[in-house]
Amino acid sequence: MKRILNMTLSLIFLLILTSCAESSTLEKIGMITTVGYDKGEDEEINTTTLILETDPQSMDSTNVISSRSLTSKGARIESNLKSPKKLESGQLRVALFGEDLAKDGLFNLADTLSRDHSISDLTFLAIVEGNAGDLIKHKYPQFSDAGQYVYKEIEQNIKGEVISSPTLHETVHDYYSVGVDPLLPLLKLEDDMINITGMALLNGDKMVGRISPSDSFYVKLVSDRFKAGNFEITFKNGEEDVLFPSLPPSADIAVALDTIKSKSNIELIDPDSMTFNLNVQINARLLEVNRDINLSKNENLELIEKKIRKKITKEIEQLIQYSQSKQSDVFGFGEEYRTKEGHSKLTDEEWHDRFKDINVKVNTKFVIIRTGVVE
Repeated sequence: MKRILNMTLSLIFLLILTSCAESSTLEKIGMITTVGYDKGEDEEINTTTLILETDPQSMDSTNVISSRSLTSKGARIESNLKSPKKLESGQLRVALFGEDLAKDGLFNLADTLSRDHSISDLTFLAIVEGNAGDLIKHKYPQFSDAGQYVYKEIEQNIKGEVISSPTLHETVHDYYSVGVDPLLPLLKLEDDMINITGMALLNGDKMVGRISPSDSFYVKLVSDRFKAGNFEITFKNGEEDVLFPSLPPSADIAVALDTIKSKSNIELIDPDSMTFNLNVQINARLLEVNRDINLSKNENLELIEKKIRKKITKEIEQLIQYSQSKQSDVFGFGEEYRTKEGHSKLTDEEWHDRFKDINVKVNTKFVIIRTGVVE
């Protein structure tokens, strides 16, 4: 009995001491939640670090430290010299890269992050139009923590299937995989708000182009599957197959779709002529049309399906052509080519050179499964 009592008391004292140690440790640690990298002078990197403030007596919820160095680790050392607390990156959620730095290549920094065992593979990466440091340091009237705002903004657009997931793990995977290139969100500071303005196309680790948010829908449509999602598409009334005879052919018809379910596959048809089939199948609910139309008539629904199918096919074809002009294969045609042809020694440079000359036939199937919520 005495032995059990002694063991119980020992456990209680141990828990008390552990609790004190954790509290003391937290008071001495500066938790980095967001980091921004910008191109500096003479190959230097300008690093902006956003630190979560854990001191209850502090007037601000975050603290920002700026530093300059040739490496990200050197920037950490310099930032520590400016901080009353030891900086730790275990809570890093977002890494931002200035546009100028991204155009020169960002993988050295991303690779360094991926090799840090304390940093989660689920950390989001994004490119900032302009300066990443300015976006982090800006004083926002609506919120105090720019890093947390960016993290939640990216996260909810991933869940809403508006953009592809830009985690550290996925970006590094696409970088090392021959035949597919990374795609990262583009952010911009506008009128005291942080907006997702599109997606950045990368060739390897260099930003080479940009696409609109609507175009990023098509990239996700080709390279991934939709399980929910929503989208607005606009097409012309047209001279043939007119949907609204009372309107001119140039009139825009806008249609809102949701509960989108899709699947796609890429087929290599002829390796000699580098010809591919891209097959896309989409089922969606027609939620809204910006014109007065009787949706109970099958001929109207069939005509809307036809026009949407043609518009989606055209948009995907134009997006593929743009990606080819930038030599950025964000769709993964190279992976299909390498798999079918057994080109184990195919390099990124060789595929990018071939990618600009591939031929793609887009086959789209679009079906309206419901119209509205009640039906």
